[in-house]
Amino acid sequence: MQQKNKLLNLRLIIACATLIVCAIAVASKLISLSVSEGVFLQKEGKKRYIKYRETKAVRGGIYDRNNFPLAISIVNYDLYALSGFNSEKLQTLRHKIDIPSNHLNKKKFLKKTLLKKNISAAENSIIKNLNFNRLEVEIRHSRHYPLGNQISPLIGFYGKDGPQEGLEKSYDYLLSGSDGREKLYKNAKQEIISKPIEVLKKVQGKDIVLTIDSTIQFFAYKYLAEAIESNDAKSGSVIILDNASGEILAVASYPSYNPNDPMRAIQKNRALVDAYEFGSALKPITISYAIDNSIIDKNEILETPQRLNLNNKVISDPKNYKELKPSEIIAFSSQVGASKIALMLGYDSLKKNYLDFGFTKPISINFPSSSYGYMNFKDNISDRELAALGYGYGFEVSPFQLASAYSVFANEGIYKDFILLKGTHINQRNLISKDSADFILEALSEVVEYGTGKLANIKNFDVGGKTSTVHKVSSFGYQSDSYRASFVGIAPLQKNSLTILVSVDDPNLNSYSGGAVAAPIFSKIADSSLNYLGY
Repeated sequence: MQQKNKLLNLRLIIACATLIVCAIAVASKLISLSVSEGVFLQKEGKKRYIKYRETKAVRGGIYDRNNFPLAISIVNYDLYALSGFNSEKLQTLRHKIDIPSNHLNKKKFLKKTLLKKNISAAENSIIKNLNFNRLEVEIRHSRHYPLGNQISPLIGFYGKDGPQEGLEKSYDYLLSGSDGREKLYKNAKQEIISKPIEVLKKVQGKDIVLTIDSTIQFFAYKYLAEAIESNDAKSGSVIILDNASGEILAVASYPSYNPNDPMRAIQKNRALVDAYEFGSALKPITISYAIDNSIIDKNEILETPQRLNLNNKVISDPKNYKELKPSEIIAFSSQVGASKIALMLGYDSLKKNYLDFGFTKPISINFPSSSYGYMNFKDNISDRELAALGYGYGFEVSPFQLASAYSVFANEGIYKDFILLKGTHINQRNLISKDSADFILEALSEVVEYGTGKLANIKNFDVGGKTSTVHKVSSFGYQSDSYRASFVGIAPLQKNSLTILVSVDDPNLNSYSGGAVAAPIFSKIADSSLNYLGY
């Protein structure tokens, strides 16, 4: 019996000892968890109740010189049902605001669902007063372009994939700003239980103000579009420069597109990204250099036969002028006269002149894919090729480059890097003498008075300019039945003038010359613009 009691006591001791050991092990583990992993577990627990969300920066606006909006961000409110929102609350909501019918049969929402896009401010107020926990109103910013087609090839657009095309793209670093971040506390039901705490401050996008005048832009686009349609042409472009201020007033391109339409078909800005041969419009630039460097005298008479044979190829004029002064070579657009002056200049001088006028160089404004133009520089050049360079064939120039070059004649021989952003510094340099510039201006006025540009005339204003009609180039050479018609002019010929370039691609063959197609467009744009500006 005594032996049996001892055995029972031993078992009791072992059981108690085991329990004590287990208790100590559990306590040790709890202490270990609280000490070594407590911080980690607390963080993991908090994660379930702390949420972060981005706060979107408002994109900066683009405005014209008079602060008319060209691109603005509009605040939109979208209504969402969150997971757990039920049909009973949905029916209550329906009696207050109009909800699209595709959601009406749902008994319960299992995920976040868009109920209505672009709710009004009044509807937003009603939703707040209902105070339903499982409803959420999200703020969304959309881009709007008040001038639409008139200026979209210049402005571009901002879409779901970010900035696309134009100034929206090239100045995105200013317009975009940077998003912020805020912290929210939620309860076990994932309901927000605290005011948002800002952890990263958002930086709003900056506005940019352009030198563009929206009214002048309207004139440029309107008359260009009408002429393209009436002449059954393929496309066209217009550049308008304020010579005195060094500012760009309008850049129009047609065909265009509606940037507010999600199904938009993008069209390029032909005034800035295209480059092509401008032909006779380059003659004043060639002659200005020859006069400025005393290669020829402005009163010199040059023999100009109807045909000039160079390297077994014939350069010809429409009639035999016999003798022409430099100004008459410009007024009558003589190929033979310009060829002879180019031969007198030589290739190195002619190339230097074109480079000085900004050709084959980057343009002065920040625009995606803007054209530099092109010239085939080479050591050995034939007389025929040199002559062609003298009257504007054999190299490519963008409309903007040519308009900038013509402004030299209006600015007394000073070349300016024209600006598009208001307040930007304007670089300028002396290029030719005032006497040479004045001589070219007088010659350009003769083009309009009795030469090839008579249809560019404007009542009550003195006007000068130069026509250009070139055969378009294809992979097989020059096309005999496809042309590009241009006119670049200055109005009025006194101070504070505008340089206006008009270029029309592939007008119908009933009327295809620069004098017949582009000069009348210039006249309408210049007349409307000058009267609007109070000249």
